[in-house]
Amino acid sequence: MRVVLASSSPRRKELMEMFNIPFEIIVKNTNEKLNNSKDCYNQCMDIAEEKAKTVFNEITEDDIIVIGSDTVVIYDNEIYGKPKNLSDAYNMIKLFSGNIHEVVSSLCVLIRKNGKVYEEKTFDKCNVFVSFMTDEEIRDWVENHDVLTRAGAYAIQDGFAKYIDKIEGDYFSIVGLPVHKLYEILKKYL
Repeated sequence: MRVVLASSSPRRKELMEMFNIPFEIIVKNTNEKLNNSKDCYNQCMDIAEEKAKTVFNEITEDDIIVIGSDTVVIYDNEIYGKPKNLSDAYNMIKLFSGNIHEVVSSLCVLIRKNGKVYEEKTFDKCNVFVSFMTDEEIRDWVENHDVLTRAGAYAIQDGFAKYIDKIEGDYFSIVGLPVHKLYEILKKYL
């Protein structure tokens, strides 16, 4: 069975390697525009589905699994993706400081096996409790880390953990891939 990860995220690649199954990465340009008529969770799943379908539809062979995923931060019922600039990143971290936000990682797995197509969609949500950060700490974070490529302007595994009081949920979903949920899906088809 050919397994394809439809993501350029180095974190997702690392997490996929935990499964010890051969996989390849194929990434196509997709529309990641949010549909505000849906709730935050379905919007996140739609983006994962778009990523997976764009790759899946170009592969004609049988016995294929394509995995799409997306991660967003939700605070006060609003989605925070990758910041537009450093000022946007600063404002995001300022909002999260001293508060609780959700990190949602969605998953869409498309399977073609024995001439049949299957689709599995799900998401995982976690609560992240951020300690109060001074303006100086926020500026230091924004100016000295890769904030523009991260949903919510941070990555828990890249040092932001020092500002997190606790999490409720799966650490790997916060990193960017709901590992346990993906494993349960892959078991059914591999």
